[in-house]
Amino acid sequence: MGELEDQCERTLLEYLNTYGFRKIATSQWEFSNDMFRKGDKDLLCDIRRKKAWTNKQQLNNKSNKKEIDEDQRSSSTSSSSSSEFNSLVDENERLKMENGVLSSELSLMNKKCKELIDIVAMLAENSDEEEEKEGKKGKRPMLFGVRLEVEEEMERKRKRTEFNEIVSVFLSQLCK
Repeated sequence: MGELEDQCERTLLEYLNTYGFRKIATSQWEFSNDMFRKGDKDLLCDIRRKKAWTNKQQLNNKSNKKEIDEDQRSSSTSSSSSSEFNSLVDENERLKMENGVLSSELSLMNKKCKELIDIVAMLAENSDEEEEKEGKKGKRPMLFGVRLEVEEEMERKRKRTEFNEIVSVFLSQLCK
């Protein structure tokens, strides 16, 4: 409840400052405006919202700069905390959007990684099947009707086993 009251107070101070009201004392909730006087209802029409300053207006109105500085000093506590709050809200929204983009990129990368792993696993299975077929075709020498293990073939099997182990370790770490 306290945060809501603080925000309402800051919003009120912003609006009062926008219409040229200045806080008389920092410890009190009393504001003044040259066009707001007791009994002078005609002056109320002259209370206007402050407009954003452009470069031309700043050059032409150097004499009014002192008044503006005084207005800003008197309301600096309210407007600075309000602007800080607004900037934090904006940054929070920006970070939420950025987080969403990063999350979607991460899920896309995970999907592509899993597809790549599936392809590697499929290629490993195919190479195993091809080697079995080659072995059955009779490329290895035979002795008494039994195919002999050749060093080259044993080296290929060892490399294939190492490759399969590396792939399984890689798969297990990716899925974490």
